Amino acid sequence: MGLFDLFRKKQTALNQAENNAYRPVNTNAYIIEVLKAKLILAGYKVERHPQYLTLIVNSELEISAAVFDTPGAHPYVIQVMFLTAHPLHFPKGIVENLAGIGETPEKRVEAAVDNYLTTIYQTVMDGFTDTHDPGFDFPENEVLWHPKLGNLSTQGQWENLPQEDHLYKIIKEKFKPMLTADKFNWLKIYVSKSAAGNVIGECVFNNQLWPEGTEAILADANLWQVKGEFMALKQFIMFRRCDKYDPLPPV
Repeated sequence: MGLFDLFRKKQTALNQAENNAYRPVNTNAYIIEVLKAKLILAGYKVERHPQYLTLIVNSELEISAAVFDTPGAHPYVIQVMFLTAHPLHFPKGIVENLAGIGETPEKRVEAAVDNYLTTIYQTVMDGFTDTHDPGFDFPENEVLWHPKLGNLSTQGQWENLPQEDHLYKIIKEKFKPMLTADKFNWLKIYVSKSAAGNVIGECVFNNQLWPEGTEAILADANLWQVKGEFMALKQFIMFRRCDKYDPLPPV
């Protein structure tokens, strides 16, 4: 399956490119090893790709990761780009940039991996299960869809934590026309507001920036009463087409 060139680097080439004085080994390889260990501990079958710095989970899902530089970032913060791909359902992958915070390189990597597992990975795997919450189900173009809401991540001081479906309610009537005929669609949402009143955020639907959704969540954040320096919300949502509407196999 075709993954992005960023992840199509052999381990030997990566070792030559990394600054070993700063990183515990090769950071990208170390991320993969930490992720592999955690997945195995959780009971998944995990293999290393024979050629690339990629994990193969349950003989299907491919996961790659790479550190990317963020000028001006705090020295205790690492930014990692994760690519989660499936050969049939999303061969180009689900792309997500996640942070890891820690005093040492090892702690930063572990934090980034945990961030990925509890947000993107957990929701993707839930999407593969034939379970759903009827309260969230909806029809669109005579097809029934099962939304799988990931954990709503909060940052900052919230006097009253929002409901898990807070962001979903804001955009649920807006994204429906964007759903493709594919088995899976996905949506990433991030929004924050500073004490000074500055609001930033974005909605990304199937790896593409979604301006209408972004505008809606920014409007909601403008109403927040900020406690402390800033407040933020982040969530990943998968949309699974109901199995009853899958195309019939060819005769």
